[in-house]
Formats: sequence, structure tokens, C-alpha cells
Amino acid sequence: MTELLFQIAVSVLGLALLLGFYRLARGPTVVDRILAFDAVVLCAVGLIAVLSRWWESKFYIELILIISSLGFFGTVAFVLFLQTSLPYGGEDNENDTGKEDGSS
Repeated sequence: MTELLFQIAVSVLGLALLLGFYRLARGPTVVDRILAFDAVVLCAVGLIAVLSRWWESKFYIELILIISSLGFFGTVAFVLFLQTSLPYGGEDNENDTGKEDGSS
């Protein structure tokens, strides 16, 4: 019974990981890509945790700590980059002409 539960958990987390990678590649805005990156890291950590329990190995716990730390610092770095690069308001507008007064 537990074997079946491990297989279901790995399948669901693997599917969520693939969908996260799809959103990471196709996300229409930079903010969507940041959220997808965070979701991919979360799914990867969950998948490694389930596999670690399934294989009864404690080695992977250190890997979980490293990946979650890198994911956190990566997300913080993306947000700090966006704060300095995007115009005030935080939206990634591709049709922005740089004119604020509305004249053409």
C-alpha cells in the first residue's frame, strides 16, 4: 500500500514539476516566470523529500536544504533585479513607449 502511495506522490509531483517548467518557459511576464521558478523549486524539494523517504536515505535531506536555499536566494535576487529595472508600478509592459504624458 505504501509503495502505491509513493508512486502516486512521485507522479503528481513530477507532473507539477513539468507544468512549472512549462510556465517558466512560456510565462507571458517576468513576474509569472519568477512565480513559476518558485513553484519548480518547491516541487523539486517535495519530490526529493518523497524519494528520500521512499529510498530510506538521509543523504537527500542535505540536498533539499541546498536546493531550497538556492531557490530562496534566486527569488530574492530576481525581485531585487526587477525593482531596479522595471518602471515604477512593477508591470512589464511591452507596448510602453516611454512617454508618460499620453502624447504621440
